[in-house]
Amino acid sequence: MSRMLPSDAACGLRGGAQLTFCRRGSATVLSSARVEAPLKLVRPFALADGRLIVPLITLGPGLCGGDTCAIDVHAEAGARVIITNTAATRVLGMADDAQAIQRVRLTAGPGAHLEYYPGLTIPFPDSAFVQEIEATAARDARVGILETWALGRAARGEYLRFRYVRSRTTVRVDGALIYADATLLEPRTAAVAGAGVLDGRRYLVSGFWYAADVSAGCRGQTPDAPLHTVSSRNWGQTPDGRLHTLLVAFGQSAPGRVFLRALGDDGRALDRVVRDALARVADAWKVPPLRLERFRC
Repeated sequence: MSRMLPSDAACGLRGGAQLTFCRRGSATVLSSARVEAPLKLVRPFALADGRLIVPLITLGPGLCGGDTCAIDVHAEAGARVIITNTAATRVLGMADDAQAIQRVRLTAGPGAHLEYYPGLTIPFPDSAFVQEIEATAARDARVGILETWALGRAARGEYLRFRYVRSRTTVRVDGALIYADATLLEPRTAAVAGAGVLDGRRYLVSGFWYAADVSAGCRGQTPDAPLHTVSSRNWGQTPDGRLHTLLVAFGQSAPGRVFLRALGDDGRALDRVVRDALARVADAWKVPPLRLERFRC
């Protein structure tokens, strides 16, 4: 008789991070923390402008089938926090009946400043990943969320070989929904590589910032007018002779609500887009621009 092997779900880890931050004088401190594998907390770093940057690590090679991670971050009144990852999040291949799940809850209290920049997520062949990011904020708080996806390891020819990526992000201010975004990619059931979706591009960026105004100083714009900037640029050729092209949309959907959307083939070019967007938002918030690469491996 053959031995019964445990399913991916039975072997999966159920871990996460519950972090609470408070303001003490002019400083932000981590007042309570509970972290369980596969996540690990790196020592917080205080920035000169008063923000506290907190890097997280995903232990091991990445998220496996059956893993469930819950990240809960609460910035109390006046706290100023940036949550990031030290390296890319890898979602590993798994059985056809398995998936990895991540749920992120962000809460920004009155006058709080909370940014969530997890970095690059890479779904490996045969992987399935479900993610929910829910942010709630007081009206006078600030919130920033930035997601970056590599749609497979390009150097290994693994473009769109995952089973699915399902990600949903929402932001509520004083209970009212002000932003909702969903990414649903199922390469096995739909031609997502085609024009109108990815158009063959290998990287996807999606960002949103609340309580930032990037229209100031833009020619022809008033502070109350929506700002939309859409650009396309060639960045050389891919190994198969196609042009590297980058599509970027950055601007305001309403006063104080800033968005970023980008598609591209070149990861370094998209990194520059992200740095530029973060610099624009930092200027609006009157804080120094953040160089995320300084806190990553």
